[in-house]
Amino acid sequence: MKKFIVCLSLISGLSASVPGMAQTPQPRTLTLEEAVRTVLARNHSLKEAEDTVAVFEARVAQSRSRLMPNVRADLDYSRLSPTEEIAVPGFGIFQLFPANNYDFHAGVSQLVYDFNRTKEAVNLSRSQVESAADRWEILRRDLAFQTSQLFSSILFLQDNIRVQTETIKTLDDHLAVARKKLEAGTATELEVLNTQVRLVTAQNQVVDLNDAFEKQMLGLRRLMGIEDQTPLELRGEFRYEPQALDAEGLVREAGQKRLETKAVRDMTRSADIQIRLAGLADRPSLSVNVLAGWKNGYLPNLNVWKLNYMAAAQANIPIFNGHLSRSMKAEAEANLRTLQDRGRDVEGMIRMEVLQAVAGVKAAVQKLESVEINVLRAKKALEYAKSRYEAGTVTNLDLLDTEDACAQAELVRLQALFQFVLSKLTLQRAVGNPLTE
Repeated sequence: MKKFIVCLSLISGLSASVPGMAQTPQPRTLTLEEAVRTVLARNHSLKEAEDTVAVFEARVAQSRSRLMPNVRADLDYSRLSPTEEIAVPGFGIFQLFPANNYDFHAGVSQLVYDFNRTKEAVNLSRSQVESAADRWEILRRDLAFQTSQLFSSILFLQDNIRVQTETIKTLDDHLAVARKKLEAGTATELEVLNTQVRLVTAQNQVVDLNDAFEKQMLGLRRLMGIEDQTPLELRGEFRYEPQALDAEGLVREAGQKRLETKAVRDMTRSADIQIRLAGLADRPSLSVNVLAGWKNGYLPNLNVWKLNYMAAAQANIPIFNGHLSRSMKAEAEANLRTLQDRGRDVEGMIRMEVLQAVAGVKAAVQKLESVEINVLRAKKALEYAKSRYEAGTVTNLDLLDTEDACAQAELVRLQALFQFVLSKLTLQRAVGNPLTE
């Protein structure tokens, strides 16, 4: 089995040593795994999704509170003036209520039975927590995929710049030789002009590549939440290892691993709970209330505090709610059908993404196998052209053509290897496998 490894290293930012000034910060070495961890730790959208999960977890506790006793205490004081009195012949004058009224009591309310309506509400809140967690996981995966793509793109650009820089150096050497030959009368001005044109073209390509490189680095810094100007040194390698791909097997694996499938299942479960909850909306509920405490105002001694209590049972029996229950159930059933349709659409989307990713990997493998042979041929042709040039049987322009062809073959190989890496990343995402170990 063939294995081609391109080890790449890049440094973002230019440093210059200026006497009397502070030293340039040491570059921060960064691998793909570290970049992904940094993004997942600092991304504000991910933190927002995590806080949303906490919101729904709090709602679970709110829903569960209805199953627990509701205990309260009240302390009342009121001053009444004037006070009412009544005179009874032979018995004297009686005060009907005290001027100072005190009432302290504690009460307990407890839901006894509501046909499991509260329990279903708790289950609905829990399912909403699962759905929020699914959205958080999907966002994590997408951020990891975006970071991996950006990281690989920067590595490719850096190596592309390296090849183009080597081409410029070679053209500089050829231009110097062509000028010497022109002065000696052994070459024409055409060779000098052609070399100058190629040199300027290569320099412009490096300018474009550097521009793209800086923009990609800015994008990575923003994604990672790095605001300072500390230079970044990215380290990584592109590996090519051909392997057999079972498209249908990967489709089945994706159906089990993809987060979108789990998200639809969790939302479908929520819809089922909503249907059951809507069916219980017009069911009666039974609760009990107990109050006990001390107060004054009892005859015959109005100012003496006495223990008192009250116990009650309450039944809430809905009779007519304007067809609200029926409408709620119809809405929940329609939502369930929508989610079932979405589930079938997600299955089709996953299948398409996996098959497209498999096709992309196979195409990249075919390109790599052919371009590797082409690079060997280009190098062999360059060695032959150099020997012929030294023997004086080919011109400087012929040698330049051969060197340009060799450089282009290397760039095509790098492009094919880069495309293979991106295709593998896309396939991992499509199947639902982690992008980094």
